[in-house]
Amino acid sequence: MRYLTAEEILAIHDRLIEQIGGSLGVREENLLRSIAERPKTSFGGQEQFPTLFIKAAVYLESIATYHVFVDGNKRTALIVVYTFLAANGYSVAKLPIEETEDFLLAAAQGQKNLQEIAAWLEQNSKKV
Repeated sequence: MRYLTAEEILAIHDRLIEQIGGSLGVREENLLRSIAERPKTSFGGQEQFPTLFIKAAVYLESIATYHVFVDGNKRTALIVVYTFLAANGYSVAKLPIEETEDFLLAAAQGQKNLQEIAAWLEQNSKKV
């Protein structure tokens, strides 16, 4: 399993902001490091997030809801997930922008749980 580091997540954010616009900056560096490590969490030898898509959902939910960046949290969350899935052999289908925005907003507002996020990602991904 290939995970993303805090430095990689920050680089994705910075590149996205430079391309699309918005404000650069991390609100809390320790939170960013925690988000990067969260998909790897285990307790008593058991992974807390056992599947690739649950791990991807953890990245999306954490970045979108914890607002670690000054700007662009939902956009960054989506690109981080796309990058994570690609690094692990999956690509995400091109979805209508409005559908994606609605889903990200619902996830960021806590209206989607990790299982729902994971199911949406898996449903819209394919092995490459």
